[in-house]
Amino acid sequence: MGQRIALALIGIFLISLAPAADFPAEQMEDSIETLDGVVKRIGIAADPNSIQDLGSPTVVEGFERIRDNTADSSIGVYTEIGLIPSVQLPNALSQPRQDLAIVIVDGSVGIWDARLVLEASAEVEIRTTIPPSGFLVQGTPQQLATLQLNSVVVAVHPVPSGLLAHPLLTVVEEGSIMVEILGWKDDNLQRHMEPGLGLDDSLADVASKWLNDAWSPENGRYWGELELSNLGNMMQHHAVSYVAPLPVLEFNNDNARTHMGIDTVESFFITNLDGTGQTIAVGDSGIDHDHGDFNNRIVGRTSVTPGDSSTADLSDGHGTHVACTVLGSGMRSSGSYEGVAPGAELYFQAMEDDDTGALYSYGINSMLNSAYNAGARLHTNSWGAGSGFGSYSTQSEDADDRTSTWDQYWNYEGMTVLFAAGNERNDGVSPPGTAKNVITIGGHKNRYSGSPDEMYYWSSRGPTDDGRLKPDLVGPGDGVRSCLSQEAEDASSGWSNNWYIEYSGTSMATPAAAGSATLVRQYLMEVANRPAPQGALVKALLILGAEDMGSRNIPNNDEGWGRVNLVNSLIPDSDEGIFVDDRSRIASGQTKEYTFDITRGAEPLKVVLAWSDYPGSSQSTNQLRNDLNLEVIHPNGGTAFKGNVFNSGRSIAGGNFDDKNNVEVVLIDNAGVGTWTVRVTDDYHGGSRTWQPYALAVRGVNVNDLSPDPTFTPDVIINPPIPQIGDTVQIQVTVENLGAGSVSDLEIMARADGSHISTQAISMTPGESVIVQWNWTPNTEGLVDLSFHIDPNDLIEESNEGNNLLTHTMIISAPGVRVTSDEPFMTLGDADDSSTFWSLTLTNTALFETNATIEASSPVRLSDGVEFDWYYSLTSNTFNLQEAESVEVGFTLIHPAPPEPGTYVMTIIGTDIENEIESELDVYFEVPILASADVLITSGQIPVSPISQTQIQVFVTNEGNGPQTYDVELSSPAGWHLGLDILGAFEGSSHGSTGTLAVGQSRAIDITVNPPGAMIPAGSEFDAGLTIHSRVSSDSWSVPITLEVMAIDQLSATPISDGTEYEVAPDATLVLDIDFLNTGNRHLTMTPYQRAIPSGWSIVGGLNTLEAQAGETTSWSVTLKGNGLATSGDFKLRFATDDGFSIDWNRTIDVLSAAVPSLAFHQVVLADGTTSSSPLGVGAHPVGISFDLSWKVENEGTSTWRPTTSIIVPDSGDWVANCPTTPSTLAAGASSIIWCTVTIPLSEEAGSEPTVTLRMEGEGVVVENSITLLVDSVSAVVWNLRTESIVHEGYPIQMTIDIQNVGNSQVNHILDTNAPEGWNIFINDELLVQLSPSESRSIVIEFTPDSGSDGTIELLLRNGENIQDSTFSFEVDVLPARGEDESIAATLLPILIILLIATIGGAGIYVFRQRGGNLDTLISNEAVSKITESLNLTEQESGSGIECWICSRDIFVGEALACGGCGARYHLAGQVGGCDILTLGRCLHCNADSSELVDA
Repeated sequence: MGQRIALALIGIFLISLAPAADFPAEQMEDSIETLDGVVKRIGIAADPNSIQDLGSPTVVEGFERIRDNTADSSIGVYTEIGLIPSVQLPNALSQPRQDLAIVIVDGSVGIWDARLVLEASAEVEIRTTIPPSGFLVQGTPQQLATLQLNSVVVAVHPVPSGLLAHPLLTVVEEGSIMVEILGWKDDNLQRHMEPGLGLDDSLADVASKWLNDAWSPENGRYWGELELSNLGNMMQHHAVSYVAPLPVLEFNNDNARTHMGIDTVESFFITNLDGTGQTIAVGDSGIDHDHGDFNNRIVGRTSVTPGDSSTADLSDGHGTHVACTVLGSGMRSSGSYEGVAPGAELYFQAMEDDDTGALYSYGINSMLNSAYNAGARLHTNSWGAGSGFGSYSTQSEDADDRTSTWDQYWNYEGMTVLFAAGNERNDGVSPPGTAKNVITIGGHKNRYSGSPDEMYYWSSRGPTDDGRLKPDLVGPGDGVRSCLSQEAEDASSGWSNNWYIEYSGTSMATPAAAGSATLVRQYLMEVANRPAPQGALVKALLILGAEDMGSRNIPNNDEGWGRVNLVNSLIPDSDEGIFVDDRSRIASGQTKEYTFDITRGAEPLKVVLAWSDYPGSSQSTNQLRNDLNLEVIHPNGGTAFKGNVFNSGRSIAGGNFDDKNNVEVVLIDNAGVGTWTVRVTDDYHGGSRTWQPYALAVRGVNVNDLSPDPTFTPDVIINPPIPQIGDTVQIQVTVENLGAGSVSDLEIMARADGSHISTQAISMTPGESVIVQWNWTPNTEGLVDLSFHIDPNDLIEESNEGNNLLTHTMIISAPGVRVTSDEPFMTLGDADDSSTFWSLTLTNTALFETNATIEASSPVRLSDGVEFDWYYSLTSNTFNLQEAESVEVGFTLIHPAPPEPGTYVMTIIGTDIENEIESELDVYFEVPILASADVLITSGQIPVSPISQTQIQVFVTNEGNGPQTYDVELSSPAGWHLGLDILGAFEGSSHGSTGTLAVGQSRAIDITVNPPGAMIPAGSEFDAGLTIHSRVSSDSWSVPITLEVMAIDQLSATPISDGTEYEVAPDATLVLDIDFLNTGNRHLTMTPYQRAIPSGWSIVGGLNTLEAQAGETTSWSVTLKGNGLATSGDFKLRFATDDGFSIDWNRTIDVLSAAVPSLAFHQVVLADGTTSSSPLGVGAHPVGISFDLSWKVENEGTSTWRPTTSIIVPDSGDWVANCPTTPSTLAAGASSIIWCTVTIPLSEEAGSEPTVTLRMEGEGVVVENSITLLVDSVSAVVWNLRTESIVHEGYPIQMTIDIQNVGNSQVNHILDTNAPEGWNIFINDELLVQLSPSESRSIVIEFTPDSGSDGTIELLLRNGENIQDSTFSFEVDVLPARGEDESIAATLLPILIILLIATIGGAGIYVFRQRGGNLDTLISNEAVSKITESLNLTEQESGSGIECWICSRDIFVGEALACGGCGARYHLAGQVGGCDILTLGRCLHCNADSSELVDA
């Protein structure tokens, strides 16, 4: 019980020292500092002037929707707890990636706000959003670990590598397959080879290690063959973002124009809509470029097929048919088979391999980039993947990547991309037609029964795998007649003639829709004055006019939003109008509102919202990233129509917002009169960009975004031309409407010298011209200024208010002459022009004959009044003029080429000599800043590598007449890409600008040539080009760049260099056969040279020239002959071409030696002179003392031996061994004694038998002899007194002594002490000293000097006579006893400490009991027993008087052990701490084994 109380006091005392625990753990966690969730957003303001007459919508700030805390990935649903898998991954793909994590964020926090907080809190990259609340995040494991502490994060989960693999790769585990591996994209959606973030990896290294025939078509992408057994290992690389099978691509109109309303819209507007000014890219098989229907409108042709530079259309003519459907002129058919946009220009990308007929490409990312850089703003594709129908592939992601980037209207010009849905019917839409932002086209019948409102039977139906509506629209695809390629070998059809053929499929429907999209873009730019429209707006307008086929049931997965009809899209009926907006953008949580005043009811109101969404990913099952909601509010304010909530082809109120599609439509059949509100809300913002641009298209009554533009033609007709006073004069002008809107009751007013003649009212449709006439009578002679005004009271809203005035001066008969010119202002158009011509008219204004002259003044620059003495001439300067006669006079000014910029004026003076009357006319010479560029490029061919980049530099100099900027354009041959390093919009762009150049200033154009990556034959030439375009004129300067493929010399040898020919006889004939593989790009003729040959060898037959054909293996051989004494060594060859390429090949010849050495032990010699011919003949070998060993070697062979000698000793410890004198040569029959000196280290265990070996080797012969040594026993200890040996009389003292075993044998001895009598010395430690070699321990002794005399204390190891220094003694200096004060202080101090502990302990017990504590439960009985045992507090005692041989304490009778051999007694284990005979294993008295112990 006493022990329990003591331990309880100690425990309570320790508890009392701990901090108070009144704060729950939750409060401690809350004290962690949280991240600031407020993030400042920075954006670029849109240009408010980029669209005319478009008011800004009302912006309302708000929040995103609440979401579930889940992430719907492609392999299952991630919850807060973990992954609920939907697929079974093989073990290799189940391993987590250390650099990736799925992060689930709080669904009550906007997904955009959560993104910003995550990116600010750690050095990580959000690679993609996994809706609704997940992010795929990459970073180092350390950075990923910190995400769990983020306030918006609810869970962080590991990512199995299978998430990054195409589903097909998760079910096929054996064999090989062609794959595509992708790198990660940055914030600008550019793929990279390296992941960054401190993760050391490269896609190039991955491809090199795991792919066969690896090839990179563009940065961040590799193709090659993969052994599927290696897939799991490859997927663990940090640089890999996705792996998919390389897709196999396949191909997926006279009536077509009628069905889509092309003929109607083409001539409706003042600007004919035929595609003029638009460039569209077509990716397809190839093209018959000289088919007459293209009319030199092909602006570029390139092959995107790796290894095939041809653009010919050799198979079935698919590409030619498609291109003509878009923009063929119909010339070969007199217009019968005219394309949809016959005025457009074509950029063609050939995809067919001429050898196989199969389709290939560098990928849609490269194709779209190439087309955009070439100026195309539309791109159509009548092909798709032959598998994965309905899936969102990496090609789909790339298409969304490019379109979403280019629809950022504040930086780019937009691109409309179309894809065929495919011809798989119910199997689904072919990727990349599953992309969100492209316009996916299905097919309807074009001719025969059921057209146009019946679907083409094989047209692929939707939806996509994630439930999105596809196709978007349908176009005429069955029975489409278009151009026949004249070079096509396999073209066949039910109908064809020499120039045209009929094909069917969505391949035909897509180019028809693409042509319609081209006309829509032209309409937006030329009619609606919308510069550079977004691709989303083109898509929205096509859907706005789409016609529901058959019964009303749009939207549906057959026809999408219906059949393309441009009349509905572009031409409103009567008072209906069309409104568009593609210059608005929206941020997370914002709402934008538009209002429309419907002035007449019972007519449809249709609203289309489209946006190019941020790309999705193959890792998620929902591809929508930024979810915008469309809502249309009735004027009553209570009825709301949500986008895509339809029934029977029309919108209905209520329902839920669409969270899958990036096109939303509201169609109200009978919109009531009043103000309708259209709302666009950013409800979910999962993309990485701050702003989401969108396009809105609205059609309804009084919803008119188009305005008229009435203006005058320049001609005024006066009859008679020069009337007299009192004559009736007829005045006639022509007004034309250049705008897209109609106008009624348009007022036209005429004035003469400011006096009102009359005002007339007319009405005009778009493009209409109206003649307006007045009759007027003059009442004064001379000149009369007529003025005509359109809309003088500004009652009509026009698209251009600045073209409403026309002036004209008429002559009322009077004496004199008049000088006039139809073009008094002339502008210098070419910097090389040195003369400018004006056409003047000199008129006799009287009705009688007169004589006249004409002259001119010197030109004066208006800006500074400087006069120039340039020469001028007149065709004639004297005239005889009849009544009212006019003559034409030519005036030519000779000037520098070019003059300085500015406006120059000259006064032309006509003089009526008879009446002395002058007439003056100022003519103006406008000299703009004119362009003239000098381009300096290396003459001749530019050497380029076919497999690595080449840098070239061109210089352009501004030789114009003023500072200006020139645009730079590069054209590349098929398979090559020339890109600008610095001057482009981005690195590698083919278009850029020089920046402003002063007159005479030059600018370097740095160009990188990117080759196809194939080993093209050396000397091949390819034509590239550099074009410099003026920004101040239409001038261009084209410079050809001829690329000549340089020689790439790559030669490998089998066997490789530096190998060895083993065991060759010295008289052998040695034939060395070498196979050389020439992987370079030219034939190599190489002369072999002997660089080295071993002694005794010679070449037989000489060295033959090596002829290595490119791409082939060539065998070559050389024969060597030994002379019987030939030696080993290196045979070295060098093969070299005449122009400096060389390769070395070396071979080591290992000659068999005729020497036969024997090696035997000879003698051992110890330091004391003891010797023996046997290694063990001298007994044990000394430790730490050197001794000598010798061997005898004898050459029993027939040739001299040249050996090297070494002695091999154990690698443990500090052995010392060397052989100072060894033979370097040994003649036949000779012998030699080899002496070596050896020192065994003290660390070597006594009695061990280490092995020592002498080794001799040379010329391929090795001989060894090993002996065994016996290590002598060394017993020795050293002592060290730690404590100063000064003590006080009468006071107990402890001292510590260290003992260390410095020998090589075990020490097991009892420790004894000797001290002066009465000092009561005892050992306060274990009595048995057990030390292994080098081991040490400390010994604590305690004693009390009983007198003031000094004394000696001795410690000794019992029976340790054979141990060196087994006894240790030291002198103790005894000082007199301390004084009384010191004694009292020494006595009181322990008492005070005990009282303090007792007081604290008592207080602790009191508090513990007050709180209901029970001392018996505080420390258990078992715990008390263990503590007391460990502290040696057991109360066992013995007075037997029989000592234990280990600890010298009395044993317990009846509870002891006795040695069966000698009777020595020992404690049982556990009775006395540290005393255990069983551990020792032997009796300390007689050395008997412990197994002989008996109970005593």
